[in-house]
Amino acid sequence: MKIGFLFFCWLLAASALAREVETVLIVSIDALHPAALSEQASPTLHRLMRSGRYTLQGQSVTPPQTLIAHTAMMTGLTPAQSGKQDNDWKPGLPQVARETLLDVAKQRGFQTAYFYAKPKLGYLISAAVDEHALARDDGVDRARTFFSRAGRRFVFLHISGLEDAGTDAGWLSADYAEELTHIDRTLAPLLDEVAKRGSYLLVVTSDHAGHERQHGTNHPEDFKLPLIMAAEQALPALAPGVFRITDLKRLVQNRLGAAKR
Repeated sequence: MKIGFLFFCWLLAASALAREVETVLIVSIDALHPAALSEQASPTLHRLMRSGRYTLQGQSVTPPQTLIAHTAMMTGLTPAQSGKQDNDWKPGLPQVARETLLDVAKQRGFQTAYFYAKPKLGYLISAAVDEHALARDDGVDRARTFFSRAGRRFVFLHISGLEDAGTDAGWLSADYAEELTHIDRTLAPLLDEVAKRGSYLLVVTSDHAGHERQHGTNHPEDFKLPLIMAAEQALPALAPGVFRITDLKRLVQNRLGAAKR
């Protein structure tokens, strides 16, 4: 109860301090274990942690699997609430029927884009998405192009690679760290460009982690994820305690301003 009250106070403080944001980038690095983040392995993200707010105590949903967790992240709903309790989707099947962060951004007057590295995440496309693509290797480039145009812009970018490294060599292995360093280096120019677009909000998080060479189980390590937030103005401190993946929608929505009429 105390954690929930403190989190609510954080939302009120953010609302009071926020001015209209022009640029929002949310990056979900699939299978990122928070213990992997370090100045050596991920210098770009580490700088973001120092300049903004972060927690390494994030928790995914049950089961901690890619599509289920991203649906919870985007809708702010648990799997039982959203109805998305399986980890599969293919083109032609029904897509998300619940309001997502992309819907909220569109209501707030943003041009929206959604780039994802796994086909199953096409489930989260809705009419609120102005531009979307399955971007296995070029998601960062697509986001940079989208942000090169004028106007209020919102991008949700999903990046894969760590899950394969964790499955092949083990979570927190040398190969896993090397893949994280590659992702970190690839993100650097995009984060720099976003920071130059005026009033901005940057969020980096994940859907789940893993242990040994496994993920998606009930092992405590599989539920772990980080949250990093940065903006051109100081952000309120994050409430102490565990950040839950379903909190992200409310956190971001609170900084986007009122809906446009």
